[in-house]
Amino acid sequence: MALEGSLRDFDLFSLFNMIKIQGKNGTLVLSQGQEFVKVFFENGEIVGCDSNQVRMEDRLGTMLVRLGRLTGDELLAMVQVQRQTLKRMGTLLLESGKVTATDIQDALFSQATAILHRTFRWVEGDYRFDSMLPPDLDREHFLPIPVDTVLMEAARIQDEWPEVERRLPPMTQVLERTPRGRALHLDIDRDVSLVLDGKGGIQHGSSGLTHEQEVVLSYFEHPQSAKDVVQISRYEELDTCKAIADLLAAGLLVASMGETQRPSRPWVADGEADRPTQPWVPSLVLWPLVAILIALPLLLYVPHDRGSINLGLASLQPVGIRTAQDSAGPRLDWELRMASPRDGGIGLARRFGRPFAGHNPIQDLTRLPDPLAVAASPAGPAAHPPRTR
Repeated sequence: MALEGSLRDFDLFSLFNMIKIQGKNGTLVLSQGQEFVKVFFENGEIVGCDSNQVRMEDRLGTMLVRLGRLTGDELLAMVQVQRQTLKRMGTLLLESGKVTATDIQDALFSQATAILHRTFRWVEGDYRFDSMLPPDLDREHFLPIPVDTVLMEAARIQDEWPEVERRLPPMTQVLERTPRGRALHLDIDRDVSLVLDGKGGIQHGSSGLTHEQEVVLSYFEHPQSAKDVVQISRYEELDTCKAIADLLAAGLLVASMGETQRPSRPWVADGEADRPTQPWVPSLVLWPLVAILIALPLLLYVPHDRGSINLGLASLQPVGIRTAQDSAGPRLDWELRMASPRDGGIGLARRFGRPFAGHNPIQDLTRLPDPLAVAASPAGPAAHPPRTR
């Protein structure tokens, strides 16, 4: 039987802890508005995670490009091959020899933890747990994640996130480098490979920034929002937002006043790149079409008589007029004949000023035989012949 309820009554920490303690197998679906997250458990450990806000395959390729494991052209070629073969992106990348299994595992781990940590910030929503797992889980490259690891990191994020959020503008606010930020010489420009491999440490270089801050600043080559940077950053969302807040405080980033210029992403296929949203302009035939759609039901479905239960719509139709025969004349003729059966009421009609043209059209029923009278036989009732014994 499925377990379901509201996150207001049973928070995510308690829910994940219960699944871990009981060693459950199944799928936990979390929903908030139009967003939903699926977490797959096996023996109480997380063996998969997915969200309708981020496609796993796209994020995997993007992260590998950002990590320097792939070039944009190489990933674009892999995307074309994937559409033809319908294989997993990770499988194709491994077959091509461009990346190692460890690279795929690290990328999938980062993807899953990013989704989970963002979900743990939900204060409301619904959950549903079913004891079923999809058959196509990537068990080869997605290593099981202990629930305690996720809970500890989620608790840290919940403690630190309010302060970071206070220092940040809205996540959809477009940011850009200031003239000082554009003129700043970054150490990662001299030794990019050292930083992408994570060997740079956190020491400050000639720019006065940590390597993490320099990497985040490099994402703002074009104006874009913090939400966009989080999607392409190699760091966790909290760490990325911390770096953005520090760069804003240092005067290296500022809110953009112009139009948003989307970052160039060569690994996105033609026709699928992000395009600025254009305001919707209704067609010239829209309102005439709406008027026709409103008028058709009135013309076709309004009853043409006034006997409908919808008297409001029926009243829109003209009333059907029918001429009824005048029944007063024959009734008066009957009364005159019955009042004066001798002359058929001719005299009374003349006295009333309504003389007949000749005779009363009503037949004199007194001249007809009485249907109730029993005609007596001249011989009387027929005698029954005597019975003989």
